[in-house]
Amino acid sequence: MALPAHHSSQYLFNACEQGDIELILNHIKSLSSSEICSIRDENQATLVHYACRYGYLNLLKYLFESKQINPSQLRTEHGATCAHDAAVCDQIDILKYIFYQCKQLQWNTRDELGNTPLHLAASYNSHNVLHYLLNQQHADPHNPSYNGFLAIHYASEHGHNECIKLLLTKSPDTVNQQTNQLSTPIHLACQNGFLATVQLLISYGANFQLKDQNGSNCLHMACGNGHIDIVQWLVEKQNVNVNECDYQNCTPLHYAAMNGNEHLINYLLDKQAKITSDSHGNTPLHKAAENGHQSACAILVEGTCSSVNSVNNRQLTAADLAANSDHLSLANELHLRGNSSLLQKATVVRLVIKKRNVQRADVSCQVNEDDFIDQ
Repeated sequence: MALPAHHSSQYLFNACEQGDIELILNHIKSLSSSEICSIRDENQATLVHYACRYGYLNLLKYLFESKQINPSQLRTEHGATCAHDAAVCDQIDILKYIFYQCKQLQWNTRDELGNTPLHLAASYNSHNVLHYLLNQQHADPHNPSYNGFLAIHYASEHGHNECIKLLLTKSPDTVNQQTNQLSTPIHLACQNGFLATVQLLISYGANFQLKDQNGSNCLHMACGNGHIDIVQWLVEKQNVNVNECDYQNCTPLHYAAMNGNEHLINYLLDKQAKITSDSHGNTPLHKAAENGHQSACAILVEGTCSSVNSVNNRQLTAADLAANSDHLSLANELHLRGNSSLLQKATVVRLVIKKRNVQRADVSCQVNEDDFIDQ
């Protein structure tokens, strides 16, 4: 009789994780191959997948040879075969056995995203498997997934430098290869904050000036994700232009303001970043206000004399965008700064409040700023 689906057979997967192979063999020896293949976890992985993940070669041989299971038809909910799982977990002996035993599963077998074992080995830093696939299976590093990612993109995205060296030694021409969205390996390294990877890729000839489909270059990527160490290195060591625009005329300062990174905003301003409007008429102040970054707004207003009253193409000020995004306190502050008489009154009010509240220990008797400004 077949074991019921995953909730009642979970103990078999637990046993595999814990290395209790004897328990598994005792429970499946009377089952047919189809019954064994019907045992699935919540992600539709089978015992074959688990044996590959944890490196149980004897269990895998039993399933393949004694139970005559064909692994090529066994896929998880995302289309991963046991070869994909072996690659992810750097199980080189398992992968060699799979390739020998099942000719339908090879280095170029794809999951539902078009990823092969080569892609996954690079993505998960499975250095031994990657070396084996490149040098013994002659896997092609130029082979893209469905989104245009090569193995080098996955390795760069995750900062796996030893895998990058393997891949670029084999195929140095992939260093500037672009995905479907025109991202290069160095774009992905900058986006995710791997400075050592950025430096490594440049040593192999990476072009940090290339742009993706939005016109973003490496500096935009680093600024948009707050990686100030990469920004500093690109600006100071590679002389990257701090005022370079993407296809919407957003500068690195727009990206930094959008994410409210105060240190990065100050750094870019120190490096002569200009206050400009993008294609929608938004200044960095608009971007910071829309996303509720109060400290970033203060830096931009006080440090650059950015006009609080500047309007974008929809005739909206930074205060308007803050209000529309429910950042009401920030909107009120920007409205005050945009009206000199109100700002002067608010300054006086705050001094009065400070003086009165010092004299009132009872919180219930404290003075509220809004009670004064509205008068």
